Amino acid sequence: MATVIKTIKLGIHKEMNPGKRKAILDTLTLYNQAIAFYMDFFVGHLAIFDEKEPYQKKDGVIGERPWNAQEILTFAEIHTLETRAHPHPIWPLIETSPSIRTMPTSLRRAAINHASGKVKSWSSSLKNWEATGENGRRPQLGFPNEPITFYADMIQHPDFDLLARTEVRHTFISVKLWSEDKWQSVALPVVVHDKARVELAQSQIEQARIRTETAKIKAAKATKEPKEPWSDEERARVRPHLWCAQSPSIYIRKDKQYPDNQRFSIHIPMEIWIKTPKKAEVQRATHPDMPVVTVDLGVNRLAVMGAFIDSQLVATKFVRGGELNHHRHQMLAVINRKRQQSGRLQPDVQDNASLWEKIRNLDDNAARQVASQIVEFARVRGAQVIVFEYLRQYRPSKEKMSLSGRKNHKRGYWLRGQIVKWVRDLAFREGILTVERNPAYTSQMCPHCRTLGERKRHRFTCQNPDHVYQADADFVGMMNLYKKWNKTFVYPRKSKKADEPKPVTAAAVAV
Repeated sequence: MATVIKTIKLGIHKEMNPGKRKAILDTLTLYNQAIAFYMDFFVGHLAIFDEKEPYQKKDGVIGERPWNAQEILTFAEIHTLETRAHPHPIWPLIETSPSIRTMPTSLRRAAINHASGKVKSWSSSLKNWEATGENGRRPQLGFPNEPITFYADMIQHPDFDLLARTEVRHTFISVKLWSEDKWQSVALPVVVHDKARVELAQSQIEQARIRTETAKIKAAKATKEPKEPWSDEERARVRPHLWCAQSPSIYIRKDKQYPDNQRFSIHIPMEIWIKTPKKAEVQRATHPDMPVVTVDLGVNRLAVMGAFIDSQLVATKFVRGGELNHHRHQMLAVINRKRQQSGRLQPDVQDNASLWEKIRNLDDNAARQVASQIVEFARVRGAQVIVFEYLRQYRPSKEKMSLSGRKNHKRGYWLRGQIVKWVRDLAFREGILTVERNPAYTSQMCPHCRTLGERKRHRFTCQNPDHVYQADADFVGMMNLYKKWNKTFVYPRKSKKADEPKPVTAAAVAV
């Protein structure tokens, strides 16, 4: 089993009340001030990261372990917060900012955990730097710039339902922010798209199921003495079987279309437990005729997909990319022309920033859409494995191209890697394995008679005089990828002519 996490992004309306915008910024400032305070505290107490705590192993042997996150958190609260048990802390938090002292407990503890993680990582890097002879730059601790994370006691979700909405209206999510010199709930207007509404509604149902199962298990164990640990079966019952929402965060991005060039959005992590797909060799040995999808990636055709069941091709799908390739080529030509007009480029200054951003967004959007289509194609056909070509090192085209054409060809090649990366991520969520195979001769061998053919641009022609076969070269590559998956692909061998003398014999005759 493995945990998979994805993120749902909910935009906060651009016409939000200025007072609410100020409350978000003030809370973000206070939160990072709290992290900075505890970073200074942990820097002054680095020895706690080397402290050892005795514990008993399963075999009864007494061992030592470092402090866990809960013990570090307790240590920090004892020495920074004024309580009845500790009225005079050695590093009082209230002297830094009274508003931080009154912040919600979960938010303050999140700041402590952030600070301890940053300082522990910095301390480890510093020790490694000193142990290696102080080579390179000394590790720096830096300054915190973390988004605000809202936990269960700081947020109130609306009750989502699965019914379609005929009217467009705002949904408000209430969160605790520092507003008007106190911590209070502030309703933020968010735009919830239909897909997010359905997933959040299902999340509420799943969370209710988990709470019910947890209560049942605890009630059953409360009557038993001595107390028994949770079994693997009981833990599996309380794991999310559907996408389950976790603690959301507010992120700020620069956007000229929003007031003060700042765009706010709420990111909600969604978690689910899935079965980890088995390795390729195990799956092929167990089910040699299982459904498999092979994908050949190209330029004018971004992807050619084929679904195989019992060694038979049952479905195909072509994803065209000529329009994307042409559009990118046009923008690269404009960049090249502007560079020629402006003369020498300034070092460390990005030229044509808006055009380069458009190109990056164009490629990223295409990679995500193609990857989504590939995974959906495999899911519908019940495939457990997706096979790609192993493409890493870029090979420049032998054709004569302009400067913009060469750059376009290179970016088209890089796009394949982005597609594979997104497919690997999306397929793992569905429990589908992604593998890669050697691309040699995949689009040059006839998939039927195993004869080396001729490829001219996007057309393949079989050279066997007894077999007339012509097809798209990407389609042929997709067919041969399946043969490489089930290990029936035969590589061509260079045969010498019968009347060609051996080199040694030829040399003897010449003498």
